[in-house]
Amino acid sequence: MRSDPPKSGKNAVSSGGARGLFAKPPMNRRRKILLLFNPVNGAAVLRILAALLLASRRLRRNSLPDLLRSLDRPGRKGATLLDGDRERGELYRDVLNFVLTGCLKVKRPCLFRSLALFSYYRRKGVPVRIAYGVRNSGGTFEGHSWLVLDRAPFLETSDPDGAYSTLYVYP
Repeated sequence: MRSDPPKSGKNAVSSGGARGLFAKPPMNRRRKILLLFNPVNGAAVLRILAALLLASRRLRRNSLPDLLRSLDRPGRKGATLLDGDRERGELYRDVLNFVLTGCLKVKRPCLFRSLALFSYYRRKGVPVRIAYGVRNSGGTFEGHSWLVLDRAPFLETSDPDGAYSTLYVYP
């Protein structure tokens, strides 16, 4: 039985200094609303929503490898996530989930969410990867898409590596 700390999700260990030893509490609703009113975050949300629109339009016309190449624009070399970037990423994920499931009534938003966030972070120079997997759920196959950063799921609420067999990772 392994006792390693989880790599992502609510109980993930934060990466940074002495605080890295303790689990980070989940962001509450009030904190998310305050973060949204920060002009930098608001502009980022608009860029992510534009990436969502672009990805959804291109998805209908292009193969998956062509779509990913079109969304993979080089950004700054060697960019890394700063202390508050992961928290902002959770905010962006939650906004996309709200738009996709609450407004557009998408039942499984992971593909569109991961494409939009992949495009956003790659343009910032963060070396995220996008992964696709499948699992057998009661005799039917279910697919899932998620981001990977430093060989660990990024902005996921649970670890998809244990639940899904990875079929494709880009780049």
